Amino acid sequence: MNRLCVLGFGLLGGSFALAQKRSAPAHVTAIDFPGVLAEPRARQIADELVSAADEQGARAALRAADLVFLAVPVGVLCERLAFVLPESRLVTDCGSTKRAIVRAASGLPNQRRFVPGHPMAGLPEGGIAEARAELFEGRPWILCGEGADADALHSVEQWVRRAGGEPVHLSAAAHDAAVARTSHVPQLVASALLGLVSTRDAAAAGGPAFERLTRTAGGPEAMWRDIFSSNSDEISTALRELIDALAGVQAELSRGSSSARAEALLAAARRARYELQKAGSESATHSGD
Repeated sequence: MNRLCVLGFGLLGGSFALAQKRSAPAHVTAIDFPGVLAEPRARQIADELVSAADEQGARAALRAADLVFLAVPVGVLCERLAFVLPESRLVTDCGSTKRAIVRAASGLPNQRRFVPGHPMAGLPEGGIAEARAELFEGRPWILCGEGADADALHSVEQWVRRAGGEPVHLSAAAHDAAVARTSHVPQLVASALLGLVSTRDAAAAGGPAFERLTRTAGGPEAMWRDIFSSNSDEISTALRELIDALAGVQAELSRGSSSARAEALLAAARRARYELQKAGSESATHSGD
């Protein structure tokens, strides 16, 4: 039986535990604050509950685990690595940025048994009550294993696949650059757009496209604060790229003389979508060979 220790028993930690139990027999130890562990859903999922304040119990849980899964905010994760790594045989995480985490792990005991990771999955509402076994099914799961032992990386890949995820390998730097554009800037854009619509009293005209664009707007500050601070350079660069892409469109439309730049933006997006779909189709074909 696989023994899993989850530090941070919210949406991602609880869903990972459920996915492992669905795949194979697994013993799950959850470490979190008493208020979280008291929730009915936490008690349904975990086989053992350990308070985050119980240092002795936490150490014992870490030592007994085949895998330690860190599902806490980036800032907390960086602080706790010095406690977790020396006690653990194999560790991965689901932090939203990776360079700060890799720096925090540098030089610690068992550093090479740590495989930083990031599942590209989630829900607008977090918390253990929302945990579900299928959350990671078919979703990319980025692994930044350049500093890990080969067998540690292979083992984490197996855990990811049992959860339904598809391992994707990137360096920590490439990861942070990518998610700035696919996650962090979209969160800011969605939030800004929703605020704009609210202040202009335009919500009555919102249709499905607007709902899709703003579905994730207004993420919790406690989580996003760490993301913004640990990936500020890449987010700033990505915002500048987006502003530059729209500036010409805005200038042209303000003159009312043409919409050529706006139309070109749409055409480029169609080409990009086609290439992405083509690449995805080819990848699926090769994976089945």
